[in-house]
Amino acid sequence: MLHKRWQLCVLLSAEDIYQSLSEILLGREDLRFAAHMVQTLNTILLTSTELFELRNQLKDLNTKESCSLFCCLYRSWCHNPVATISLCLLTQNYEHTCSLLHLFFYLYHSSDMEVTVEFLTEIDKLVQLIESPIFTYLRLQLLDSPQQSYLVKSLYGLLMLLPQSEAFHTLRTRLACLPHPSLQQMDTGATVRRFVENNSAERCKSEINFQELLEHFQKVQESHKKAKPAARLSQVLRLSGAIDSGPQA
Repeated sequence: MLHKRWQLCVLLSAEDIYQSLSEILLGREDLRFAAHMVQTLNTILLTSTELFELRNQLKDLNTKESCSLFCCLYRSWCHNPVATISLCLLTQNYEHTCSLLHLFFYLYHSSDMEVTVEFLTEIDKLVQLIESPIFTYLRLQLLDSPQQSYLVKSLYGLLMLLPQSEAFHTLRTRLACLPHPSLQQMDTGATVRRFVENNSAERCKSEINFQELLEHFQKVQESHKKAKPAARLSQVLRLSGAIDSGPQA
């Protein structure tokens, strides 16, 4: 089903499906499975044409229902750090994205988080998505960079995590396209700002406890850290058993 681009969402409510799966994954004891499922569900959410309406609902967050869905997804998305970042970018929660990136740096320096090849590969894919039509609105918001300082800072945070790969140069080129300061000082009129700002969305977002979500993210990542030695030992024992049960000379 996961490899068929989630056609189930055509027949049933995409919101109900994602909310149900999120609640199920939140209680999973197999953390590695949960992280893999979150990565897959997040990729489908960001790329599938069938989920266009769900993406718009999450992008605006202008109702209590959409904010509730965001919080539900966030709590299970915490199993995968890069998926959590992409969810925050999708929902335009740029200040919280910065908070997550700062937490990444703190956890990395305290050895509570490992920057693996898989982790960097996921950031590479996220940069590719930022350059896709899905995130056109995000790129347009860079035109108003003084009002979107958290967005700019978030993208620079992703840039600093990347090695000097193709994704690094792609994102650096995008950030180099930020308007010249002299243009930023020009008053383009209240019309543009009214278009960008959404008062109803801000009111709904104000009811989200982002500090509690950040603490939940850290708690989930600590659980993954504690589970890694046991998972590695289990893998070694499986490999050892496979060798021992092999054909004898």
